[in-house]
Amino acid sequence: MACVAFVIISHSQELAEGVVELASQMAPDIHFELAAGEDTGGLGTSMSKVEDALDRALARIHKPGSDSCRRGVLLLTDLGSSTMVAQTVLELRGNPKDCMCVTAPLVEGTVAAAVAAHGGSGLAQVAVAACQSAIDLAERARTEIAQITSVVLEPSSSRVFEITSQQILEEEMTVSDPAGLHARPAALLVRALAPMDAQVWINDVDASSVLELMSLGVRQGQHIHVRAQGLEREEAMRCVREMLQGHGS
Repeated sequence: MACVAFVIISHSQELAEGVVELASQMAPDIHFELAAGEDTGGLGTSMSKVEDALDRALARIHKPGSDSCRRGVLLLTDLGSSTMVAQTVLELRGNPKDCMCVTAPLVEGTVAAAVAAHGGSGLAQVAVAACQSAIDLAERARTEIAQITSVVLEPSSSRVFEITSQQILEEEMTVSDPAGLHARPAALLVRALAPMDAQVWINDVDASSVLELMSLGVRQGQHIHVRAQGLEREEAMRCVREMLQGHGS
């Protein structure tokens, strides 16, 4: 079982269910709890629902003999007021170390974090994955703004990687998987590459990000350029080749 469970806090039951359905397709072993809508069933956020959902998630995660330092619950919210409710719940509990609430886009953050959790990452790493989705979205938005306005914007941040070998392998590949590189195939590829000591780029996009891979819109039959760097670059390149041929699903 994964180390991290999720509480999805939304003003809308339908939205929360849709987010969980999407994330579950890419990370089927992750446990989600919902805290959606007011107590009366209308749009809004309920503190009691958040507390109950958090308790259920914690009970699911903490088992006898578990690695408690890595286990925990990540809370993700849709709007500012739901974030305030989530933060209040945690504050009233003394901000427990096994619970975190991060500011990230609900859909993209949940998907990215769930894939990280499915790959075995601990709470801190999963929270970082959710936050990184916000950075990725912001950088894409800055690029689009620059294209629309013809104004060059300086990047606000950059991703930092520890690369143990500077030699880069490059290869042109053809995507033969009928699903292309969308949703589930992208998530499977990210999970397969995660344990390797290598950094991979596909068409100059970071292959450790589900959202970045999905943004490429790669379909069956398309040619892509793959680069791999690090001690396990050869294994990573072979992994990408097999996944793109549909052998890893």
